[in-house]
Amino acid sequence: MQRSRLFRLMYIVREVKQGRYPNAHTLSRDLEVSARTIHRDLELLRDDFCAPLEFDRRRKGFYLTDPEWTPAFAARDMRLGAGEALALVLGLQALESVRAHGLEEPFQALLEKLPHLLPEQVTVDLASLTSQVSFFFEPARGDPRAVGRRLNRLREAIGARRVVRLRYYTASRDQETVRLVEPYHLRYYDGAWYVAGYCRWRRAVRTFAVDRIRELEVLEETFPPPTPDRFSPETYFGEAWRLQRGAERQQVVVRFRPEQARYMRGRIWHPSQESRDEPDGSLVLSFRVLGTDEIMRWLLQFGASAQVLAPPSLREAIAAEAEAMLAEYRVPGDGRAHPEPEGGQRLGEGR
Repeated sequence: MQRSRLFRLMYIVREVKQGRYPNAHTLSRDLEVSARTIHRDLELLRDDFCAPLEFDRRRKGFYLTDPEWTPAFAARDMRLGAGEALALVLGLQALESVRAHGLEEPFQALLEKLPHLLPEQVTVDLASLTSQVSFFFEPARGDPRAVGRRLNRLREAIGARRVVRLRYYTASRDQETVRLVEPYHLRYYDGAWYVAGYCRWRRAVRTFAVDRIRELEVLEETFPPPTPDRFSPETYFGEAWRLQRGAERQQVVVRFRPEQARYMRGRIWHPSQESRDEPDGSLVLSFRVLGTDEIMRWLLQFGASAQVLAPPSLREAIAAEAEAMLAEYRVPGDGRAHPEPEGGQRLGEGR
């Protein structure tokens, strides 16, 4: 992500005030922008903030003719307003409720620094805020400390583009394997942390649950940044229903009964979602996804309130699962299902 203009201006001012004699070439390299962008920033400093900037031909860089000059934005824009402070605290509370993110100490340090980033007239009463707003996310799966340590090491490996060696437990096959992985991206979903990266054993991008990593070693070997055709988070996760990806893209069409449709309308369940209201009040949703295992598990929670119209393979799989469930609940001897408990809510109702 390109640095914001305010960040660039602050960086340029710092370099000049510390006597490093930066020039357009060194600044464009450090800030990862074009030299033209740097020249526009320098013009802004001179014209709008009256910066006494001059170029020293001998030192081949800029300096301040008045070392005491300080830009107005240094005091005005770098402090948080009340709304920004509230957004920051709420964001920290939301992420803190996830747990096992490996950022407990930095979070605490940031909360301690927060008062110094606020104007004098703004206060944030954390105790009062906690009583007014709360968040609940599924706690992260696995031992929080162990997962937190792995997340820290994976973040470092992703940032430095270092290959990692994993001893990984695959639950579906109940076996452990050793993989060399080029880690690209961390994602939290449904109570678990995952790392997506190129698996050299499978020769494809795969997703690994962090809590199922038995051993993790960050190697000295580096890898080039992934090209968009190999990996981008938006494409990789957007094509799957949630995380799992199948080999074939399929169109899934589901009709929800009127009583369930009332709870489904107005929510975006997937980026590819299309919806159609039926005259009887039912709702038809369609999605294009790679693989149907995860969407099948999602649909089962709605019971008879959801009817799969396509594809036939998914329709047949859910029918087979429903028959297997019915067999589990039959009363021995008479073939009838166990009665529904009194006061029980119908499966899927009100979700």
